[in-house]
Amino acid sequence: MVIAGEKPGIGFYFCVQCGHRTYLEIGTDRLPPCTKCLGNQFNSKNA
Repeated sequence: MVIAGEKPGIGFYFCVQCGHRTYLEIGTDRLPPCTKCLGNQFNSKNA
């Protein structure tokens, strides 16, 4: 699980609360809160 504000690296991250997908294009970017529900917990796989 990844928390908003971390730098998890390039790839897709899925909000635990609503499933909304966020993509980080640059490996040094911080993961923002979900733009749909403002959730702050993400999975790197849509499980």
